[in-house]
Amino acid sequence: MTPELTRLLGELQDRVDYANRMNLGYDQAMEVIDNGYANNQKQIEYHKQKLAELEKKEPKLLIDFIKEMIHEKETKGLSVRHFEELVKEMENWQGDSLDINDISYRKLREYEHFKRQNSITNGAIIHKTIRTLRTVFNEAKRRGLIHNLNVDPFEGLKIAVKQKPNDDKAITKDDLAAFRDFKPKKSTTKKNLDNMMRARDLFMLQIYIGGHDMADVANLKWSDIHEVDGIRRIRFQRFKLRSRNNSVWVDNAITPKAQEIIDKYGTPDEERIFGWLANPDTESYRQHNANQRKTLGRICDTMDIRKLKTKDPRRIFRSIGGQLGINEILLNQMMGHKPSTVSQRYQQNLSREAQDKAHREIIDNLFITKVQKPTRKAGNKVLQTLEEMEIDFPDRNPDLIYLS
Repeated sequence: MTPELTRLLGELQDRVDYANRMNLGYDQAMEVIDNGYANNQKQIEYHKQKLAELEKKEPKLLIDFIKEMIHEKETKGLSVRHFEELVKEMENWQGDSLDINDISYRKLREYEHFKRQNSITNGAIIHKTIRTLRTVFNEAKRRGLIHNLNVDPFEGLKIAVKQKPNDDKAITKDDLAAFRDFKPKKSTTKKNLDNMMRARDLFMLQIYIGGHDMADVANLKWSDIHEVDGIRRIRFQRFKLRSRNNSVWVDNAITPKAQEIIDKYGTPDEERIFGWLANPDTESYRQHNANQRKTLGRICDTMDIRKLKTKDPRRIFRSIGGQLGINEILLNQMMGHKPSTVSQRYQQNLSREAQDKAHREIIDNLFITKVQKPTRKAGNKVLQTLEEMEIDFPDRNPDLIYLS
């Protein structure tokens, strides 16, 4: 090969490499290969063109996009609470100037550092914020608002959440009984006394009606109460699932203790049973829920027991049901869960009689420190229960109600 040919081949390869490096289109690449790129003006023109293309990608402020999502969800009747909380978090951290395309792995770590330095947190709020932010980012990507689709800023991002000690994940039945019977000190003001007694009774009602959230209680209507075979029942759908295609209805018997609380605090002249509770669809409900948590905390501090939360009635009901070996389908029916397996879907909607019996058994065992299962008879011979045979199960203490 002659030196001249070698030079020409090398120059040609140089042009091809340049076209690949600059990621040129076919026509631009062929022009470079044919005419070369030695002229600096060509490079200047190329970079101007790339700059113009980048400038066409309009910026999108993160806060503005989240607010657009909130508006869209509100028109569909969907929950927006997590997105409203995200707006507050981002405004507190970056104001309203952060572009959604500026979200990077490094930026997310900066947020984590900022939050840990400026607040007392075990990491849970950071984890929740990042999770919601990821939902927003992925939606922006689907709408073509993210410029660099090859990078996922959330990849490999793990937020450490400090777990609470295991002894904080259970309450004894004795403590729960003491909570049920709690009476404030004589020196308590009438206002605080009323708040504490009402908070206690509302918490217990959540358990008595089948382990339901405070939002479900707040949303109960008088029209939800009906009678079947002489038994008063309450039929409703869980508030949490109101905006989904939810076909699951709760239809539980109203226990005597539940009826006492309804009679005591009910507002017959209003549509909702407890008209004094803020409507769970409103912003004021969140404040009401926060107040309930604080009042429960004050009661528990006074009694020196594990702090109870507004979500715990659900865990308590489920925990007792599990200890008693209640059929999973019956628990699902009472608590408003969808059947989790195909076989359960085939067997759903067991009889009211079976459901009510299981419901009574859970309520009756709330405060019994030794779980009692009914004996079975074969002729005149009594078949003993496991407890009566004194078989020990050290991994599960029947005196504890597990809340996690």
